[in-house]
This record gives sequence, structure tokens and C-alpha cells, in this order.
Amino acid sequence: MVVNMHKRKAVPIIFTILVVIAALSMLSGKDGGALDTYAAGSNYRDLILLLNERPDEGDFTAVFGPYEKSVDIKKHVDDFLLVSVKDNGIYGEVVNYLENNPVVKSVEPDAEVQLMQYTKDTYTSAQWPIYNPGYYSVYSGNKSREILSAKDVDMDVAEAWEFMEQENAERKEVIVAIIDTGVDYTHPDLADHIWVNKDEIPGDGIDNDKNGYVDDIYGWDFYNDDASVCHYKYNSVLKLNLALPEDNDDHGTHIAGIIGAVANNGIGIAGIASNIDIKLMILKINGGASGTGSISDAVLAIKYATRMGADICNISWGTTQYSSVLKEAIRESDMLFVAAAGNSGRDNDTRPVYPASFMLDNIISVTLLDPNGKLTKLSNYGKGSVEIAAPGVDIMSTAVGTYQTLSGSSMAAPHVTAVASLLYSYNKNMYPQAVKDIIIKTLKPFPELESKLLYPGIPSAYNAVREAANISEDITPPVIDIDVVFDKENILVPLYVTDEGSGIRVIRWLAGRWETEDFARGTAGLEANNNYFRISKAGEYTIYASDYAGNEIVQRYDIEDDVTPPVILYSYRISEDYSQRTVNIRVIDGQSGIRRVKYMPGKRNASSFLPAGSGVELELKGGKVSFNVSNDGIYTLYAIDNRGNQVVEIIDVKTIIARDIKFIRKESVMNVGEESYIRASIKPANTTDVITYTSSDESIAVINNKGKVTALKEGTVTITARTNSGLKATCKVVVRNPQQ
Repeated sequence: MVVNMHKRKAVPIIFTILVVIAALSMLSGKDGGALDTYAAGSNYRDLILLLNERPDEGDFTAVFGPYEKSVDIKKHVDDFLLVSVKDNGIYGEVVNYLENNPVVKSVEPDAEVQLMQYTKDTYTSAQWPIYNPGYYSVYSGNKSREILSAKDVDMDVAEAWEFMEQENAERKEVIVAIIDTGVDYTHPDLADHIWVNKDEIPGDGIDNDKNGYVDDIYGWDFYNDDASVCHYKYNSVLKLNLALPEDNDDHGTHIAGIIGAVANNGIGIAGIASNIDIKLMILKINGGASGTGSISDAVLAIKYATRMGADICNISWGTTQYSSVLKEAIRESDMLFVAAAGNSGRDNDTRPVYPASFMLDNIISVTLLDPNGKLTKLSNYGKGSVEIAAPGVDIMSTAVGTYQTLSGSSMAAPHVTAVASLLYSYNKNMYPQAVKDIIIKTLKPFPELESKLLYPGIPSAYNAVREAANISEDITPPVIDIDVVFDKENILVPLYVTDEGSGIRVIRWLAGRWETEDFARGTAGLEANNNYFRISKAGEYTIYASDYAGNEIVQRYDIEDDVTPPVILYSYRISEDYSQRTVNIRVIDGQSGIRRVKYMPGKRNASSFLPAGSGVELELKGGKVSFNVSNDGIYTLYAIDNRGNQVVEIIDVKTIIARDIKFIRKESVMNVGEESYIRASIKPANTTDVITYTSSDESIAVINNKGKVTALKEGTVTITARTNSGLKATCKVVVRNPQQ
């Protein structure tokens, strides 16, 4: 089959590949030379965005503001955007605006990732990583020659197969996502192990499973934005469909063979995980003659694989550009990621290669080892960042329509992926960290690598499967609880999610009533940043949480709004000369808080205060405020809380002059140091007059305006009470000294 290429790709990727096994049908390969560098170029007009909010379809005003017409939307999936800035001259302005826009969680240039392949030798059929007796064969055309190697520098695969065959263990299907170039899904050594999307009907042009991809039977071609996961060109001489030169898919096909080429079928090679029910999901992100690709497509491929239930993800490419979006996509996936460390012979501690250098719990970083147990001159290393080694030299595996020998950390990674697949085949609810721990715990040690790697050794498939019975598993989903906090006009919903097993992987939420499957294994829904989310409307909301073992839970909550208006308490007083009235207000709201307080003369309703600028606005301090008016009359007090609940209170300000004032007693006796209240009564009771008190001799006794007298020394004083209108009354206070 020949596929017409129509791709526009921006950012190149360069993969490095290692090949393992000999084949019956061999094709003379080209020597591609050493791809020594990861120099990750960037398309500085393409930007990757992660959003804090999912915009309405086609409405991106809140995201781009004044620059909405300055960008082209290339891809939009949930909270993910890939955009192109039309004018290089305003690129910096656009980036600066997006970095300071609270709607945008992250913005970064779309950069290239690179394949990890450095040589292309031909005609090899010896799988020394499976069993290395001290030599292996290399084929050239129809001829072969033996090469000496170090005995037992292999991954004990033959022993593992034998052990597993004798076990009475229940197995399960293992799905491996190969994010790479395409894979030859018709290859006779691969066809039986290719993953098939059973919820999709081939060729009907309909997205039957509603995952956003039409006719994605074997996976998806993100490079060409279609379902064409392999691209062929018929060779009339060999009478075979080989790789289309304009879009070479040999690299991904080679990786697929290392992992899952069919064993004991009389042709080709045997994949390391060929003895289990292995399924290979094809996710093409690299294409063109040089195998270019982009971070943006890699992120979408990871999201696809996570959603569609892959257990493990093989990544035989890398980039020197750090990408928080790529890191977050990996961290949020429940897959185990096996990533190639690179082929530049450099120290990844000082020059990281991503994603291998992310050092997440669900990533294993792998460099390449030769058949003598040595790192090659092109093996990347790093005592703090490169974890293990695996076979990566003279690796024979499948290519499109044929077989091929390749070398590189691209070939090392799938060897580790295959061993991880053997562990995942045990019918346990495993999770990435547990599988990674078993692989590292059971490594075949190579002490001479101690100065180069975090864990100096290569996987032992035999040791690993023998430990499978002891692997940690997690069958318990997370537990979700929430709180509701009103934050001005918004409702904050803090989330309290706990998990005692593999750990919280992702928390998502959606408005309305949703089921577990609606969150697509945590790839759909809105992200809960810092374990809370912000909403503007009350109602039913669904919270989703998943752990790294794939346990999922949804919890639905009816989030109630604040429907209680504020409470206004008030009083007023008249100045002594009756020229000013002071109204004191206290406003109470126990939920969303006070947004605004106003007053207006006359009797008003709440709608009178709604037009902008209507009423006199008051500034609360500690829930209290005062204002002054000159005249008696009716005034309306207004308050609104942050959720829009309103209240009005009508206050009738009247000046009522006192007609009489007197003390209950004409004389009072106190001891030195004693305190007592001596209050005057005033008529009428609702008078607005204020009483002031004075003492005729404050050295003997003092009195405050509340009528509290403090006796200081022996003697007699007169306490006088006066009203605003000039009425007064007196009381004699005799202070005695009981000590005399």
C-alpha cells in the first residue's frame, strides 16, 4: 500500500534505534551514519498552551484577548492548544501576554524531539540480548559471521520464558504504546500482536467510540493527522511493500519487533515479550524522510494512549528542550514510561535529554550496552539521571516488510519495555512505580558501570518474573471529600483526595452529572489546580480521581449557593447642636461576604441601587461604617453580598428633644477606690438627646459618659447630667475612707 504524504510538520525529531534478531527475509540497508546530537530546534511561531479553563468551542477571546486575530488555532483538545503566531514581529508580545493571563496555565514553544538511532548495519539474525553464549552472528546478505562477545551479557530472557511456561499463573493482556514512527501492522512477524481498537468500525469514516479520532483501528498517526499508521512503497524487485522513503516507518517497526515479534512461527525473530498476550498500540508522531516530530504531537499521543488503556509507553526519542507540558502529560498518566537516554556520548546530568531526564516515578531512563557489557562511545550516561542500561548494539528486528539491524538507545529502551510487559502480564493491579522497583531490584549487576549510572546493571527478565509474586498491587480507589468556600463572587471547592496505595495520579471535575467513563481515564475533564477548583455557579458537580494503578472513582456533589442576604444593624445619634446626624451601620454576612454597602435619601427598593453610580457607597472596616447627614428624614440602607443577595433597611432619622432629666437618688455614698454607676434617666425614652456627665471635683471622683463613677479620695462632689437641649440634674456623692 502506498500512502500519499501531505504533512506539514514543524519540528523535527531524530530517533536512535537498536535491533536484535535475524530474519528469513533480509533487505540491504543504508548506512545512515551517526546521529550524534539532540540539538533541538524550535518552531518559534508555534506555541503549546495548557489552560486553566476549557474555553467554549471557537471562542478564545479570554485566552488571547487583543491578539486573538494574530494567532491561528492549529489544534484544540480540552485544555490543550497548539497555536501559530502569524507575525514573528509580535511573537514576544503574544508570549508575554499569555504568560500573564490567569486563564493560561502554561505557555511554551513547540520544539523538536529527536530519534535515538545512530547506526544501520545489515543482515543480522543473532539475538544476543535473549541468550549470549559468548558469541553472536551478524548477517550480510545471505552470509553470516560470528562475533565474539562476553558470555552471559544478556537479559536472561530464555530462562524467564521457561520459568513462565512452567508457572501456573493467570495472565492478562498487556498493551504497549509505541510513540515513534509508524509500525508495519501487516508484517507477518507483528500482525498477530498489533493492538486493535474494538470499539471502532474500520473504514466507515465515523468516530464510533467518540474519542476524537476517526477510524483509529491500530492507533493514530499524529504526524499526518489521520489513521494511516504505516506508509508503504511497493518494491517490484523484492516484491515487497517496504517503507515509503518520504515517510520512513522502519524505526517504530523495529521497536515493535524487539518487544513483541511473534515467536515460533518459523520466520524472523522473537520479541522479548512474545510469550504473553502482548498488544502493540501504534502512535506515530515522527515522519518524513528524516523522522521529524514535535512535542505537541507527543503530548497528544500520550493522552491518547492513557485514554485507550495502554499499560506501558515506549519512548525512543528525546529533546534537549525542557517541556513542562510534556512532563505533566507523563506525570498524569498511569502508564510506565521507558525512555531512551540518547546517543551523543554525553553526561545527561549536565545536559539533560527529555523525557528520560524528568526523573519521575513512572519513568525508567535507559542507555545502551554492547554485547561485551560495556557502554559504547555514543552511550549517554549520568550518575544522577540515567538509571539503567540495556542491550543496544547490533540489534536485529523487524522493519517495514523485512528485517534490519540497528543500534542506539532507541533499541535499548524497548528491551526494558518488554521486561516490564512480562511483569504486567501477571494478573495483578500493578502500577508503574511498583514495576519499576522490581526491574531495578532484580537487575543483573555490572559493577564497572557504577560511575556512569544510577543503577549499574541491565534487566534480568528471569529475576524479575521470579519476583512478580512479591510485587506491590493496589486495588483500592482514592477517597474524595470536598469543602465549599465563598471567595467574593466565586465559589472555591477545596478537594481532599487521599490514596493509601499507588498515589493520586490525576484529579478532574466537570459541571453536571457524569460517569467514570466520561473522564476517559483522567484525560478528559477540567484540572483541579492545587487541589481545588473555582466555579461561578452552584449546582451538581462531578469529581473524578484516579491513582497510578488505574483505580478510578467519581463522586457527585450538590454544591449549594449562598442564598441568604446580609443583615444590616444600625443606630444613629444627633450632635449636641443638632446640626448633624451620624448613622452607624454594622453589616453581617456569614457566607460569601459583603460586596458593597450604600445609602440613599428617601424610601427605596434594592433595584434603585443597581445602576452604576446610584447611591452613596460606603467602605466597611471590620464590618462597620458610619455616615453623616444634616437633616432628619427617611434614609434607605443597602447591602449586597458577593453572590448577589441584596437587602435594604429603611431608617427614619428623627430629632426628639428631651423634656425631663433626673437622678433616681439625690445622694450616693462610696468608699475610696470603689466604682459605681450613677445614671440619670431621661424622658421621653426614645429621645435622641445625649447625656453628658461632669464631676465638680475630679480629684475626689471622676465619671465617664456612661455614668460610671470612680471614687479617688475622701470628700464630697456634685455629679451633673446634661442633655443636648440644656436640661440638667445633679447628684451628691460622698466619698469616705473606711480606713480612718
